[in-house]
Amino acid sequence: MINLDTTNKNQSSIMQPMPFFQDEALRLDVINDAEFKSIPFINTNEHDSIDNENGSTPRAFLFLDADENLQIATPELFCKKLKCQSLDKIKVISIFGNTGDGKSHTMNQVFFDGEPVFRTSPEQSSCTIGVYAAMQREQGVLCLDTEGLLGTTAKSNKRMRMLLKILAISDIVVYRTRSERLHSDMYEFLGTASKAFCLHFTQALQAMGNGSTLGPAVIIFHETHYTKPLESTVEESAEDKLRNNFALLNYETNAFSSLRYVGIQTDANKSTNFKKISDALHLEIENTAVRSPRQPAVVFKAMKLLNQKFAGEIIEKAINPFPEQYFTCGAHCESCSRRCQRSMGHVSDGEPHFNTQPCNYQHQFGNKLYLCKACYNNGKEIVVSVRAQAQTDTAWSGLAKYVWKGDVIECPYCGEIYRARQYWYGNKSPEASVVHVQVVHVWKGGNAVLRANAHSAQMVLDSVNSISEAFTNISAPWAKALSGMLADKVAPSYWRPNQEIIMCHACRRSFEKSGMPKHHCRGCGEGFCHTCSQHRVPVPGRGWLQPVRVCNDCYQQLQRKSDATPGSRPTNDEGDILVRKYGETIYNTISSVAAVAIDYPKAMIKDSARPAYWVPDAESPNCFICKSVFGRAEELELAKNSSERGKPKGSSKTDARGSSSNGGSGPRVGAAGAGADGPGDCRRHHCRRCGQAVCSNCSKRRMPVLERGWQTDVRVCDACACVPSGSQHSGNNISSAISDALNEDEAMPPNGLCENRRESNRSSIRSTSSSSDCRNCNASDDVKAKSE
Repeated sequence: MINLDTTNKNQSSIMQPMPFFQDEALRLDVINDAEFKSIPFINTNEHDSIDNENGSTPRAFLFLDADENLQIATPELFCKKLKCQSLDKIKVISIFGNTGDGKSHTMNQVFFDGEPVFRTSPEQSSCTIGVYAAMQREQGVLCLDTEGLLGTTAKSNKRMRMLLKILAISDIVVYRTRSERLHSDMYEFLGTASKAFCLHFTQALQAMGNGSTLGPAVIIFHETHYTKPLESTVEESAEDKLRNNFALLNYETNAFSSLRYVGIQTDANKSTNFKKISDALHLEIENTAVRSPRQPAVVFKAMKLLNQKFAGEIIEKAINPFPEQYFTCGAHCESCSRRCQRSMGHVSDGEPHFNTQPCNYQHQFGNKLYLCKACYNNGKEIVVSVRAQAQTDTAWSGLAKYVWKGDVIECPYCGEIYRARQYWYGNKSPEASVVHVQVVHVWKGGNAVLRANAHSAQMVLDSVNSISEAFTNISAPWAKALSGMLADKVAPSYWRPNQEIIMCHACRRSFEKSGMPKHHCRGCGEGFCHTCSQHRVPVPGRGWLQPVRVCNDCYQQLQRKSDATPGSRPTNDEGDILVRKYGETIYNTISSVAAVAIDYPKAMIKDSARPAYWVPDAESPNCFICKSVFGRAEELELAKNSSERGKPKGSSKTDARGSSSNGGSGPRVGAAGAGADGPGDCRRHHCRRCGQAVCSNCSKRRMPVLERGWQTDVRVCDACACVPSGSQHSGNNISSAISDALNEDEAMPPNGLCENRRESNRSSIRSTSSSSDCRNCNASDDVKAKSE
């Protein structure tokens, strides 16, 4: 028979007898590790108990358990536990910090003269689970000891919410740390507490008529052994240094009524001196300017309100210790913000961005991929796109079909499967009839197929413009000769024939080389350019009673005598003038109708088809590379003359190369020579890669631009022609880099050192050009010539 000796108190708990064999008074409290809320208060003293009514020293009691459950039911029981009256006024002081930093010991030393009111333990396990409360009657302070941060728990988010609620009802907050240097977790906790108080707790507390808009006063109690704590100087206090650190980490402390730092350095062999933190706390207790003492029932109701409002389960996400962001690609989808799951450098290996999660559709990105439904049902994923013309259509037939039938969708296997206006009525959308929709990720610089869909209308216009330009260049000499011959047939007899007019009668500039049109003076009949024949006055001596074009000399003569007959050639009769008048009337009428019926709709089509990354015409008056002003030959000549008249004498002298002596950094008028636009004209074109406006001379190269969706050879500027097509830079970065390079080249003073730098930059551009398959491209030479 087993002998159960109950008198041996040195036996371990395992060897103790079963509870029903023991006397009720001698039974030990059972500790259940699996359920935190069943842990009773344990103190190292034998006589410790929650309800120690015979002892004079107060004892702490569990206020909130680890599951955020209040352990006191009513305000009356709360006052009874605190052993105070309901009308007493108290202030709430709570302490926070990492586990093991001596929070409980600090509260015992500062408020209870070292008495073990709050339990301390030399063990590795945390001795404070939840929140414990104790009353300091002499100072009228309710002390709250909280569970330590960074402790081992499976409910870290719930613990954080519990601590933030305790901080919200506190009047004074002490953050205790014994780290040699202040850690980022302190800034994170206090910054999060400030944000939570401003966004959530203030409104809830004011709804019950309790609390001000300002939160508690915060005291950071920092103890070190081997490093110096923060020190205040004349220029910057310790508190200012803390606020700077909060701002550096993007945290705010607006919710706290004050922020104070108490730092001490303690020898490793000596005990902590709590006098400094005790004095600081006494000053805050006596300060009632912001927060006054409250009745215990008010504190209890505030805590109960926050506990009821902010409760419920929190999904605890497992922390993945593997640092994915260190090794995975940093690209994010522009539509759903998901990250690419491939390793870094996969683009250089020829692998596209990839993510297994589905994407969200956004209209601004148009990230829908069309698959032929018939092929998809047969097990093949054939990507199709909405285009303005079929691949087998020519430019003109494609434009005609686009105007009549609308957009087209073609499948390589099924042929033409959709037309937007196939029937007079009842046309269905492609998604409801012929295509299967798949939402794809939008990676920066990728998705060339999606981008190509947006440029299909512009591709049609480019094809039509290229054909019309080729036809114009071939037929221009014959058309000019024919129009000149017809103009001579209806010209008055005193006009000089067009075939005899080679150069301007006044400035002697060649019409063929300058590209300027010929104009006849109605006074003398000679041929002039537009600049030398801008005046409009009646010429009654020649039969022109309304204001007509005259040259500068005839204008001066008619100003002196209005009925004079300028020139040496006589006029035959009045009918000779009438034929020209009728011809001008018919020509002007046809030109006006053509401008309204053709030019205006053409401009509307161009604006609607223009890609979004192109620089608008209003923001690009001159070439992005050579700074030449865009316009027709007449407009450029007028701008050039007006700019020359506005300059002081002697400022327009040029050197042997024809550049201005002042550096020539401004826009150049009429700088474009004979090119695809014709002599004298400087038309505006857009680079398909960077979207900048350039002239013909600065955009001679043709190449595909896959990153923008241009699959065939299209116009690119000379600077972009030498950038490798696999570059991951966006169009904005390309254009800004080109602009910086050009501005740096223009800003160099013409001395020997900078000339060497300029030549070195040009040689590096040429080497880059040759290394990126631009050996036949004269882009760097063109940039060099234009900058000179």
